[in-house]
Amino acid sequence: MASIINAPSFKAAAEQPDHNFWVEGTAEVTLRNETRRVRATKCTRTGFVKAFGMTGRYNTGTVAWPASVEQRIDPRTNQPWDHIQFGRDDRAAKFQKTSALYFA
Repeated sequence: MASIINAPSFKAAAEQPDHNFWVEGTAEVTLRNETRRVRATKCTRTGFVKAFGMTGRYNTGTVAWPASVEQRIDPRTNQPWDHIQFGRDDRAAKFQKTSALYFA
């Protein structure tokens, strides 16, 4: 599965916080054939890009949770995969958080 984050599109902001572990900026994210530039950070050690500006909603829920997606690289296959975070930690095999993401 391809990542929803276009990592090469990451653009660093002109001003950065005092720490040097995460670079602040923006990146392009594509959900349901719609691409938007959202707030993002990039790890200086791993190169992983984490995107914000989305919400997640569970299939039977009514709450829109703030969501973030971090693109990671599988060290065995060198392929990107998305670690999606919102709401509770749900590891049910039948539930795919990618299908529950929306732009905020």
